[in-house]
Amino acid sequence: MKDLIWKDEYLIGIPAIDFQHRRIFDCIMSIFGGPTGDDKLRAEAEIIKLLGLLQQHFSLEESMMLALNYPELEQHIEEHRQFNADVHELAQKSLRTKGGVSREAIRIAHRWLTEHIMTRDRGYASFTIRLAPIAPCRGCVAERN
Repeated sequence: MKDLIWKDEYLIGIPAIDFQHRRIFDCIMSIFGGPTGDDKLRAEAEIIKLLGLLQQHFSLEESMMLALNYPELEQHIEEHRQFNADVHELAQKSLRTKGGVSREAIRIAHRWLTEHIMTRDRGYASFTIRLAPIAPCRGCVAERN
């Protein structure tokens, strides 16, 4: 599962968002790399953490888009809602099964996140940076390898 790692190519140029994306990736990897079928409490805690990170992230992104009157706000919000619903469904299925969190669930979450970052978030970032240039934020995306 080497492909399920953070890559600098996922940076979009908005430090607070980049930082959150990295935390979400780390959480997904923690879910995949940690719990086994016999460790459902840990799996559940990690999934709850992921859902909290997603809620914070989507809230920040959407508030920034709203403040700048981003023309694709509604579509972006709908994608967030759909992904959130999908993650909830995957979490419920994973926690009901003996095997815990499946590799497929992690792949789905990772694939959605990377595709969303590389397309929708990059479009939003370009729009944002044109309207309100953003100063670099030292330490926002920590070098954590």
